[in-house]
Amino acid sequence: DTVNLARAAQIVRKDMFKAYQSFNGSFSEKCQEQSVPQLLLTLVSMILEGPSIKDQSCQSSAPSMTISHLLRYNSVKHARKDAQGTHVRHSINQETPLPIYIGLMLHAHTRKRELVDTLSNLGISISYDRVLRISAEMGNGVCQNFLAENAVCPPKLRGGVFTTAAVDNIDHNPSSTTAHESFHGTGISLLQHPDYDSQGIDRGIVIIKGVSNVKAAGHLPPYYTNVQPVTSPNKNPPVP
Repeated sequence: DTVNLARAAQIVRKDMFKAYQSFNGSFSEKCQEQSVPQLLLTLVSMILEGPSIKDQSCQSSAPSMTISHLLRYNSVKHARKDAQGTHVRHSINQETPLPIYIGLMLHAHTRKRELVDTLSNLGISISYDRVLRISAEMGNGVCQNFLAENAVCPPKLRGGVFTTAAVDNIDHNPSSTTAHESFHGTGISLLQHPDYDSQGIDRGIVIIKGVSNVKAAGHLPPYYTNVQPVTSPNKNPPVP
């Protein structure tokens, strides 16, 4: 039995270390299936549901997909020397959508470093530092796209769709006696109205284009916040 298990592991591990699509700032519809080898998914399904080849032609279950993602994420080419240590390092090349999603979701809901790092050490989530790097890469990528298009247009907006904007003031006047500052700004909400026959064109914007060690988003250009005053040359401008 040991020889058979070793042979099966050798066959599956050949596909586990192949190059797969890395995280580019968003999760595609088929990202889960495309991030793990089919051999690994089939083996996990057989272990959970029984070794029936006929049943493997159906769609894999969620538990099989989850375990396959974690197996590939935690796999290493050589055994770790410090297997009993609390700190576990994971390769970016082995990251799958599941641990990335869990890390980003926990950070968005709790903002607790200890919780994210605890699940990272258990091999379930990416580390807190990796979450900060991904957040910074996404923020910087969006800002670079704004500069390239010379317009502040969210990457998720689709082309060829009728779009409206709702503009309103944001005024925050703190009532606390110890408060020293207030905030006055403008909020803009963009709404798209696709037709039944035309859902628009995906602009195909890639937010993350490479791996970076930066953990903080860059500063926006001054003209993002400093609006120059504008005066009309005519006292009675024509209004349509």
